[in-house]
Amino acid sequence: MKTSITLAILIILLVAVTGHPHRRLCHMAKYRSIPSNSIKAVRLLQNEHEKNPFCEGIKCYRKMFRHKPSVCDLKGSDKLILTLERVSMAAEVLTNLTNSPLTELVSQTIPFLLSLENDLKLCRNSPKNGNPPTQKLIPWLTHLKHFQEEVSLECVQDAVLLSLTRLLIEDVMCWANNE
Repeated sequence: MKTSITLAILIILLVAVTGHPHRRLCHMAKYRSIPSNSIKAVRLLQNEHEKNPFCEGIKCYRKMFRHKPSVCDLKGSDKLILTLERVSMAAEVLTNLTNSPLTELVSQTIPFLLSLENDLKLCRNSPKNGNPPTQKLIPWLTHLKHFQEEVSLECVQDAVLLSLTRLLIEDVMCWANNE
């Protein structure tokens, strides 16, 4: 009897101290302010990429953001879903840029993006954020998917590289500050 009372007290204390289990998994508070070295690395990467005379970045960037979606305009888990999609696309593109002249700058940026992507996936799998996309978000997700399928790999790379600052400052911080 004494053991079960002690066990019950320990469980109550454990829940009281740790809070909600899903909140422990979703560590987005650290992204409310993006580290300046990450922003600087992203800006350097974008500037170097724009120096490429064959870059059609602006045209591709406009195609990618045709709907002008802003994470801040979305509600609930839609913010997380769109941010995760964009971060995953950026992480994939940067991971595949290993044999480019931008390799050194990419190596400074990719660890941050991969960490962010992992944290977003943990948040997405939490009970609070497990909702499917709403009807408002589905056209944006469909557009992103079609964009990746219909344009060249170089165009996707150009668009992603030009959107990195927007991704970090607008999308990630908007999501993290409203979480």
